[in-house]
Amino acid sequence: MLSWLLYRVADAVARVLPPARTDRLGRWIARLVFRLHVPARGHLERNLERLLGPGHEREIESTARAAFENFAMSLADFLRLGHGHGLEGIVEVRGAEHLATARSSGRGVILLSAHLGSWELGAAWLAGAGTPVHLVARPHPSGLVEGFYARRRRACGVEQLTRRPLWATAAAVLRRGGWVALMVDRSATASVGPPRSTAGEWAATLARRTGALVLPGAIVRLPGRLFAASFGQPRAAEEAARGYPLQVLRELARDHAGQWAAFEPLPEGLS
Repeated sequence: MLSWLLYRVADAVARVLPPARTDRLGRWIARLVFRLHVPARGHLERNLERLLGPGHEREIESTARAAFENFAMSLADFLRLGHGHGLEGIVEVRGAEHLATARSSGRGVILLSAHLGSWELGAAWLAGAGTPVHLVARPHPSGLVEGFYARRRRACGVEQLTRRPLWATAAAVLRRGGWVALMVDRSATASVGPPRSTAGEWAATLARRTGALVLPGAIVRLPGRLFAASFGQPRAAEEAARGYPLQVLRELARDHAGQWAAFEPLPEGLS
């Protein structure tokens, strides 16, 4: 109940305050939480150490702080979607030819992404641009908060897959030529695939079973309240299984490490 009330308060703030003030408030709260050394900070810093590699040790703390701040602004982006803030003219596409290839293929598409930049805004942007997305996501521990997210996503044209087994539900969408979005940087992949499998492995197997393409992509924040939606080449199951989508996402995460909300221990793969 407390988490739901906090979301309701945040939603009200996003409705009445100008975006710049909402973002400033979000960043201030994020800095406070960061200083409290919550467990998410430790997980993020370890993930960043693995992602960035040797020679970047001095950057880890400042990069992690930036990621906390970006997470707060991404939540504000999501809340504003329900209050008449449109996406026209604020998203540029990088790899537009890859997105066009996936759209024109006539096949189902597994959009493999990460909690990078402003992912909820990215899903809403895709749906608004004519590509409805069916999201595979781990439910929030609070049913009230989960319902809040589901309603807001649905209002933006994003459907969340909940019917079990998720494998069969996602496969049905893909066989109809639909799009299924899956995030690779959450550890509880048992909710969408076999235990101890990674999301990348699950996506490759699902593509093999359905004939779907695997499209790596993420949306990152640019200066001036702009965003860039970046896509790699769509690949068939065999090439996806060799790790190409994860390679694209690793490169995006390295280039925008201060926007990566990797707040949980990760399996080998992305980081």
